[in-house]
This record gives sequence, C-alpha cells and structure tokens, in this order.
Amino acid sequence: MLYYIGRRLLQGFFVLLLVLVFTFTLPYFLPHGALNAAYFNCAEHQTKACIDTFANTYGLNQPYFQRLWHYLWGVFIHFNLGLSFKDSPPQITGILRVYIPRTFFLALSAFILATVVAIPLGIYQAWRRNRPADYWFTGVTFMMYATPPFVLGFLMLDAFAIHTFHLPDSPPLGVHPWAMFTDPKGFILPVLTLTSLQIGSYSRYMRSNVIDVLVQDYIRTARAKGCSPRQILMRHTFRNAMTSIVTVLGVSIPGLLAGAVITESVFNYPGLGLIVVQAAQDFDTMVVLGVTVVVTVMAVLGNLIADISLVFINPRIRIMGTEK
Repeated sequence: MLYYIGRRLLQGFFVLLLVLVFTFTLPYFLPHGALNAAYFNCAEHQTKACIDTFANTYGLNQPYFQRLWHYLWGVFIHFNLGLSFKDSPPQITGILRVYIPRTFFLALSAFILATVVAIPLGIYQAWRRNRPADYWFTGVTFMMYATPPFVLGFLMLDAFAIHTFHLPDSPPLGVHPWAMFTDPKGFILPVLTLTSLQIGSYSRYMRSNVIDVLVQDYIRTARAKGCSPRQILMRHTFRNAMTSIVTVLGVSIPGLLAGAVITESVFNYPGLGLIVVQAAQDFDTMVVLGVTVVVTVMAVLGNLIADISLVFINPRIRIMGTEK
C-alpha cells in the first residue's frame, strides 16, 4: 500500500510539473509576451519607463527558462506561489489562504448533496428501468448534465430570486467560509446550482453500473436461492456497483471546482472562481497559476483517494504491492 501511494504521489508530482510548465508558458503567446501584464497595468501611461519599472519589479524581463526555474523552485521547494500583479497583500499564498476555504466549503456541500441524491436516484432508475419513472428522471438528469453552469445559474436566479421565494441573489460579502452553515439562506442558490450540475452525471453513471451488475451470474444465483429484492439490491448489487462510481467521484473533483469558478462569478461569491475571472481580466497570470496549482493538487489527491477507497469497498480488488 505504501509503495502504491508513493508511486501515485510521484506520478502526481510529474503531472503537476507538466501542468505548471504548460500554464506558465501560455502568456508568452500573447501580443507582448510576458510583458503583456506590464502593458496592461501601465494602462494609459504605457511609457518605456513605466513598463521597465513594472517588468523589473516582477522579473518579467528575465529570460524564459530563468523565470520558469525560479517559479518552479519557489513552488516545490519553498511553497511560494509568487506575487500578484494587482492584489494587496501581493503574496499569492496569502490570497489563496483567504479564498480557498470559501470555495472548498461551497464545493464540498454541493458534492455531498449531489452524492446523497444521485446514488439512490441512479439505483432507483436501474431498478425501474425502461418504465415511465426511469424515462422521466433520465430526461431531467440529461437536461441538468447538458446545461452550461452559467445558464443554470441565471435560470436559478430568475426562478428563485426574482419570481418565486425571493431568495438572496448572492451570499453576503465579507463573511467567514463557514457562514453557509450558520446563515445558509444566501448560499442556497449557488449550492443548488453546483449540486444540479453534478446530479446529472453521477446518477447516469450509477444507473449504468447497477444495470451492469443486475445481469451478472451471481445476481441470478442470489435470486435462485430465494433472496428478497431488498437483499439482492443492498447486499449484492449496491456494493459491486459502487466500485465504478467511486472512481467517477474522485476524478470529478476538478470538474466540480471548474463549475465553482463559473457559479461564483454568476452569484458574485468571493471564492477561487471569482478571483480567477478577475485575474484573467487583469492579466494577473501569477494568480491564475496559483489556482492551477490548487486544482491540480486536488485532482491528484482525488484520484488517489478514489483508488484507495476501492480496496475497502470491494475486497476483491488488490493494489499492486499488497497481498494477493
């Protein structure tokens, strides 16, 4: 087990390295290359003195490989994500320390709600497959799955903030990350939007997995032995069908954070999503890189946790390096 975890962490390190190199290189394809942020921040005073001062302050005039080496050394050795071009304080680590908990609790709440709703829904659809209830839920979940996050967010605002219920159109500003548990009214629409986006995909995967399990020989054997439908569903079907959905839940973490980026912008919620959008508009590439580090690390850890969880859910699965 320890060998497997170490190997996966090493693989995750190389994935993170490749993602950072790729993202770090992208600004060099802009019209002014790495100096594009200097031209933007100097705005109307795009004099050579202003641009040179800005470039010298943030090291933008250094050669590409020198800047890349300094950035990677700071990330992996000193856990320093660099300086922001716009925010104060400029340390990106300090900025992320403020915004990460807000997005984390928002995404975690949506993840838990989507899992609690989607897994039973997928099981029910598979158990009642090709019947009116299955067709109805399939249509609804397909619409959820196909709707872009920003469209769903605006529909939620129109339906529940303007025409009915009159819920707050955005969470209160300047609150602690855990305010969604003490004063949840303002967080209902963002959480509901993120939850709806995930229910569609989770339930479809669960339905497909349960249907695959229900046609296996051991299910026929259980029926022949006189097991009740409840026993067949809970004892034989559910546990075996969970092996695939656990993997899907693990790899969906980056997608959930990506949905949070758009959802936070729609509802004006000050989390990672909102600062990424603002940083992209301001050409603050270092903030975008910092968020990329966070999302990539979450993706690697999500995959690792999913793989380890499979061993406990299904004992027949063995990880390389463990007892066979």
